[in-house]
Amino acid sequence: MLEKIAGSLPAEAALTAIGAAIGTPLAALLPPLAKSLAAERQRERVENTLREISRVLEQHATQLETLTDQQYKLVNEAVLALLQTTSLEKMAYLRNVVRNGLTSPELPDQEVVFLSRIVRDISAEEAALLLANFGYDRIWLNETEPSESQPTTLAVKPNSPEGKAFLGLFTLGIVSIAEPTFDDSGLLRFTPMAPKLIALLKDADA
Repeated sequence: MLEKIAGSLPAEAALTAIGAAIGTPLAALLPPLAKSLAAERQRERVENTLREISRVLEQHATQLETLTDQQYKLVNEAVLALLQTTSLEKMAYLRNVVRNGLTSPELPDQEVVFLSRIVRDISAEEAALLLANFGYDRIWLNETEPSESQPTTLAVKPNSPEGKAFLGLFTLGIVSIAEPTFDDSGLLRFTPMAPKLIALLKDADA
């Protein structure tokens, strides 16, 4: 079932890794690296998540028969992204992307490319922060407290873990500078792509 989505994932991943390493000093390090305890832990994490994803795909066999090219890209990128993370939390979000991607609405190709890139690069901490705080209209990212506290504005210090995660979301294009008005000066806001990303990341069973 997974091969229908990712196309012989183990062989493809191995060829990609070897192709990137040929002609570099990294090539000589691959066998010892593969024998490390960390590599074994990663193999177990990936295999367990792939089994979960396989069950999801089997439960949605009908959707697989009518999968659009855009849905295929989202699901395929989420599966391949498993090889690029060691975070169990990120793997859980990727599993959600696979399940939600099977039933996602039709999206323009450029939005699918953008969302696929974000799914690959977003950290588990950034994803959790987005899901927990999307209800706020504005973000005050500053070491000082805002002069007037607003219930719809979230105050975050830049050097805090939350502040660094918001900076990551800004880099990814999920958070941007708010409108240049008097009331919004110095504030950040979620971009229109944020709710579309949330629809992919959220746990439908929660």
